[in-house]
Amino acid sequence: MDNGIYNKQSDINLVSDVSLSTMWAMKNFPDLNDFIIAAKNLGFKQIELNHQVDSVMLSNITLDHLRFSSIHEPCPADIPTKILVERDWLISSQDENNRKQGVNSVKKSIDLAHRVGAPTVVVHCGNSKSDPALENKLRALYHKGRSQSDEFLHLKENLIQSRAEIANIRLDAVKKSLVELVDHATRYDVKLGLENRYHYMDIPLLDEMDELLDTADANYLGFVYDVGHAQALDRLGFFPHEEWLRRYSHRIFGTHLHDVIGITDHYAPGLGEIDFSLVAKYLPEKSFRTCELQPNNTPEQVRAGLILLLENGCLKSY
Repeated sequence: MDNGIYNKQSDINLVSDVSLSTMWAMKNFPDLNDFIIAAKNLGFKQIELNHQVDSVMLSNITLDHLRFSSIHEPCPADIPTKILVERDWLISSQDENNRKQGVNSVKKSIDLAHRVGAPTVVVHCGNSKSDPALENKLRALYHKGRSQSDEFLHLKENLIQSRAEIANIRLDAVKKSLVELVDHATRYDVKLGLENRYHYMDIPLLDEMDELLDTADANYLGFVYDVGHAQALDRLGFFPHEEWLRRYSHRIFGTHLHDVIGITDHYAPGLGEIDFSLVAKYLPEKSFRTCELQPNNTPEQVRAGLILLLENGCLKSY
């Protein structure tokens, strides 16, 4: 990447404590120290450590002088997310030994949050263990422009039915896990934020979020609203995007801000279809804001996205 832009004074002054996820660092900044410098020069005041950062990467940076909005588990990602899913080492597992492995993974992220002073851990709640093939076919039809076809609608109904038949036991496992995790987190005054997910097979769906949030004190268990995930499931015809905000804005601890084209997310704000002025109306003043962007966004696009968020009220200047 051309680092010339990082040597210029950012034209974004006195912006609220917006955070940049280390998602953008992957492939761009093998050394996280370079990412941190770039983030600061672009106007970001805080960092979210995401679930691709392992212990080796962490060991190469000095953590005690940085400000962190959040830790996105599993971080440190010494066992990659893909492996955790393949082994079903998730907090949604109906196998007790596997569930405990998932709980222990999240506990490590809570411990890291305590160590670096990050107030919130972003939690993935696992999945329903339904066959991903149906959803993959559904998404492929969407990309072909066939979201109104009989084949698409039939697949969608099959997906809804197949998930409903098996999800409850996995949802119960998540509830059990959250009780244990909140107990661990409260010892360190760390909050847990449950993220709405990109895939329909994942947990939680819209109504399931309500069930999960009811398992613990609202001061310690809340909602991390992911703009792109809500938009993608809206486009596939499952839930209206705004309904997540209408129902759960009062429980929002933070948000992942990025743009979406169709059902492809993690674009810099301004490159896609999201109405960020609508989003801004629902965000609690004290909730953290993290830009969660794929590495293929250019520095110029990242900076322009930050300005757009400011102009649309998702960020505030001092």
